[in-house]
Amino acid sequence: MTTQAKFVRDGSQVVNVATAATLTCNDKFILLLDKKGKKILYREGEGIAALFSDFKKVVKPDEEYGLVLDDGGFIDLRSVSTVFTSPKTGNLVVLSHDERALYVFPQSTYKDIDGLSESLLDVLVNVGPKKKISKIDWDAYKG
Repeated sequence: MTTQAKFVRDGSQVVNVATAATLTCNDKFILLLDKKGKKILYREGEGIAALFSDFKKVVKPDEEYGLVLDDGGFIDLRSVSTVFTSPKTGNLVVLSHDERALYVFPQSTYKDIDGLSESLLDVLVNVGPKKKISKIDWDAYKG
């Protein structure tokens, strides 16, 4: 989280993305959620990579609950409900409380999905107030 304001037009409204606690992006969309897991902004299409880069300059992860991802995005772990390996794809999937994917770790990128899953689960069970969140060495799980 940050004290800077960053307003973005979202249809007929304007939202302050600086209130985001989760910031994720893939090749299809960018997603920002508040610390309760409520959607602040979801955007698809062209220009999302530039938006993601811009947002990372303004929005920062929570020190106790913000898991920083390999691409510089982050997930507020208070908004996570489930983490599992998909039996269909072999990808590691992080779901929000409304059962939507917050982030997908593709097996094509992370060859040691089981090791990554264990590391992520260790982070989750050790998260809490007054505890600094553990960092994950993402490169250790790549092929």
